[in-house]
Amino acid sequence: MVIRFTDTPYSDEFIQRRHLNWIVLALMYGSYYMCRYSLTIANKSMCDYFHWSNQEIGWVITAGFWAYAFGQIINGFLTDRIGGRKAILIGSAGTIILNILFGFGKYSGLLTYFIVIWMINGYFQAFGAPSTIKINSSWFSLRERGIFTGIFSCGIEIGRWTIYALGGYIIARCSWQWVFFIPSVIALFIAIAGYFSIVNHPEDLGFPPVEQPDKHDENDNSPPGIKELFRKVLSNNIIWTIAFAYFCTGIVRHGFEQWFPKYLQEVHHMKTDEPLFQLTVMAIPVCAVTGAAIAGYVSDRVFGGRRGPVASIMYFCQVILLLLFNYVSSPLMSCFILIVLSIMISGPHALLGAAAAMDFGGRRASGFAGGFIDSFQYIGAGLTGFGIGIILDRLGWTGWLTGLTGFSLLGGILMAFIWNSLPVSSDQ
Repeated sequence: MVIRFTDTPYSDEFIQRRHLNWIVLALMYGSYYMCRYSLTIANKSMCDYFHWSNQEIGWVITAGFWAYAFGQIINGFLTDRIGGRKAILIGSAGTIILNILFGFGKYSGLLTYFIVIWMINGYFQAFGAPSTIKINSSWFSLRERGIFTGIFSCGIEIGRWTIYALGGYIIARCSWQWVFFIPSVIALFIAIAGYFSIVNHPEDLGFPPVEQPDKHDENDNSPPGIKELFRKVLSNNIIWTIAFAYFCTGIVRHGFEQWFPKYLQEVHHMKTDEPLFQLTVMAIPVCAVTGAAIAGYVSDRVFGGRRGPVASIMYFCQVILLLLFNYVSSPLMSCFILIVLSIMISGPHALLGAAAAMDFGGRRASGFAGGFIDSFQYIGAGLTGFGIGIILDRLGWTGWLTGLTGFSLLGGILMAFIWNSLPVSSDQ
């Protein structure tokens, strides 16, 4: 089946090869997610095993996030220089090895060991987003990227869905370290498939280049210089606005994702293999894909490739859901709001971190633009590790999500400022 994202007259051969490229790429980045959200599932079990406080496990989470944020800037720059294919393979090799080492930490028991290993894992994980953005920017045009980003997120969320579903059963039946070993083996097989399938540019296979807003981007495959990368990214006010909005996404998204399994376990006394817990953890990634797909479709077809309107609306919907969460007490309603919230978080996350980075970074600087924008998300995410850990140890679960409301509001306001923004076309 040939899926066309626009009416552009690509050949069937091109479309089929593009399908292979992005599907394997999505699965490969999805394997990164398996090796990242393994800690989310193992959080409570590790705390019980080592008698850690929420603040102590929070420092492990924060170390990974801040290393990821630092790595996004460095690796985004490197990705534009060495190409997305090499970058994603390097990151995959690193995260596989480090997840295995993290699992063996059971025999160490030192908190410092886990902090250091997860910090290095965060750095290698940071090759994922810039490399996928870099490769896909060469294969998709401006009016395809919103819809495509929503579909591409399906492959990514398969990784999160897998570790949420599989991890729950592993925790219930095996020791927690297997939550790190098993995803590493799966990621290895996917990386091998990626090595033989992923290609940087259509031109590498003899296809014509995909239309770009900047014609220089379209016809030049040479590595961009440092000056060009800095000019296209760091001097662009729109990219800075998106980055600050993404900081807000980092706090809300990861304040939600990193702690909700433990919330369900402690507040509603759910076991990780019971039906409601399993339904929730499996529905959240599925609904996240739905949110990304809706956001991408609407931004492409209704708003002509503008990302600001859809992102702004979904940020404001987050505010409403976060406020409602404070007034529910039943397990079923709590799970329902968490699921709907995942839709509203995923939309801006997909649009700003991927589609907007491709749009405003262009094909030549998309890796650096994506890395720069995503680094802000993970600076914010780092605050949800030790920060929420401290709040939980001192105040309990009261105000867990409601404390995030202000950042959703700020994100919506920032996106409203760039409501009409599109990348500038150039024929130079």
